[in-house]
Amino acid sequence: MNTRPEDSNMAKCKWPELEGLGLCEEGKYEFNKFRFWRVVIAASVFYSFYYLGRLNWGICMPWIIEDLSISSTQAGVGASLLMWAYAVGTFLSGRFGERLGQRRVCLWGGIGTTVMNCLVALQTSLTAIFVPWTINGFIQGQAYAPINGMICNWYPKAGRGIATGIFATSMGISTIIAWAVTGWSVVNYGWRWAFTWPLIFLTLPLTLIFYFVSRNKPEEAGFPAYKETTQGISTQAEALRDDQISGVKAWKYLLGNWKFLFLCLASFAAYVARYGLLTWIPLYYAKTAGISMKNVPLLTFGTPIGMAIGPVVGGWISDRFFGAKRWQVIVMYCLLSIVILLTMAFIPIKIMGLTAGVILQILAGLLVLGMCGVLFTAACDFGGRKMAGTAVGTINFFNYLGAGIQGIIIGGILDSSGNWTLVWGLCAALLAVAAILASIARE
Repeated sequence: MNTRPEDSNMAKCKWPELEGLGLCEEGKYEFNKFRFWRVVIAASVFYSFYYLGRLNWGICMPWIIEDLSISSTQAGVGASLLMWAYAVGTFLSGRFGERLGQRRVCLWGGIGTTVMNCLVALQTSLTAIFVPWTINGFIQGQAYAPINGMICNWYPKAGRGIATGIFATSMGISTIIAWAVTGWSVVNYGWRWAFTWPLIFLTLPLTLIFYFVSRNKPEEAGFPAYKETTQGISTQAEALRDDQISGVKAWKYLLGNWKFLFLCLASFAAYVARYGLLTWIPLYYAKTAGISMKNVPLLTFGTPIGMAIGPVVGGWISDRFFGAKRWQVIVMYCLLSIVILLTMAFIPIKIMGLTAGVILQILAGLLVLGMCGVLFTAACDFGGRKMAGTAVGTINFFNYLGAGIQGIIIGGILDSSGNWTLVWGLCAALLAVAAILASIARE
């Protein structure tokens, strides 16, 4: 995403939003270098280790169930409590970031999740675990929306898909890191150790690094604000006066737009599928693949690998081929995901084989998280620079209501019937709903 400053024609073509701001070619180059490396990449590295404080529940679930002698439904409640608390946290955090500074809110998140995970590891009863775990869910919601708001402070709508797509890829990279680090820890040292040292030695230091190297917006780094070069929903949002979107008026503006509300509902449905995969894939393999517990993290590694690829590809496609419109990619990814999930629903692992199962994991992860990443970019477009964080926080609120509900519903399905066909069929049906809603809410 960097261009040599001496090639002025390329610079003008590459960064039209920086024209007429009084920046020389070297200044434009430095602006772009700063926003790419010290905002997008720094945020992506930080967030790639942030999930160590969240995905550990699903990865460690077989061990937690065995150690505490609890049911799948009880374990599902733990997943749901985190998601619902996260929903509240992310709903507020985007606005917090716009008012208090995105870097500061992320700092609170990184420190807080480290403390709460350590407290979880010290508890011996499920009830005692649920208290810090629920608080941890709220704290985990303090990063994603603010960072999207920060990126939108630096990138216009026409370049936002690739920038937010790179950052959204960190959700997939987070999943790979969590699967690798947490999986290795739980297999070798137990689930309590998996809830402590990864946060202390990885998440916390990277939180501090991100805070010190990044900046919330160009003006804080000595650059002028970019000019929005497109017309549409972002321009409309940025034209609003500050008094028109102060306080709760920002949420009123966004949720008063029926297209944005439909987008939120589409994302709600999509997140049932996303967290259906993330939460239950390890247990699915542990129960149906005929493999030992110690091999579960390794043989479910395909899901996070796919998730590390999907968002940046989806963002690039929307910017490059669809004129920064997002709904086409969302619908395409949903439809392809449905095919994959229905295959998983009706062909058991023992029949398809482990190799085919891993390939399907990769494809499912790529498509489901890729589609979710583009949904977030669409939310940024509705909010523009002034409300991107609020918009992402709002859509993420709906996301994690869905993510929380899936924990109880799927846990209940498994306890009552043990039917994995129903689980993956439910996820596929909800993705069909997401595709319909996204096509209706097109820009």
